[in-house]
Amino acid sequence: MADLQLHTLLLCDYALTAQDGKISAIGVFSQINVARLPATHGRCFIVAILEAAPGAHELTFQMISPTGKPTLQQAPRLRIDVPPNATSANIVADLKGMRIAEIGRHRIEVRAGDQLLGSSPFLVNLILRQTPGNA
Repeated sequence: MADLQLHTLLLCDYALTAQDGKISAIGVFSQINVARLPATHGRCFIVAILEAAPGAHELTFQMISPTGKPTLQQAPRLRIDVPPNATSANIVADLKGMRIAEIGRHRIEVRAGDQLLGSSPFLVNLILRQTPGNA
């Protein structure tokens, strides 16, 4: 087994880890609608499930824009310690104030050092709202 192997990566409105280690992800989404740019997405959670060798692992999460630019100024960095008898790790990262400057296909990336473990796409749409009475 490789040191780390990503099995699941998703965005959701809220996530928590129970005492028994199970993750509850609420409001899983792959699309964000904004009325104008730039926009700020108030709060969301990244959930990652990894197959992991026992020991310490350093991970980073980043959002990548359609033009390939990293968009999180403070990319979450996590250190996980996998116990000797475990083979997996569940991660819940809380993102507050994600800035969005481009419409199109973005992606979440999870890395261990320079190694890309995986990514998951999400779409940002610009939704134009009509004012009442204008047809």
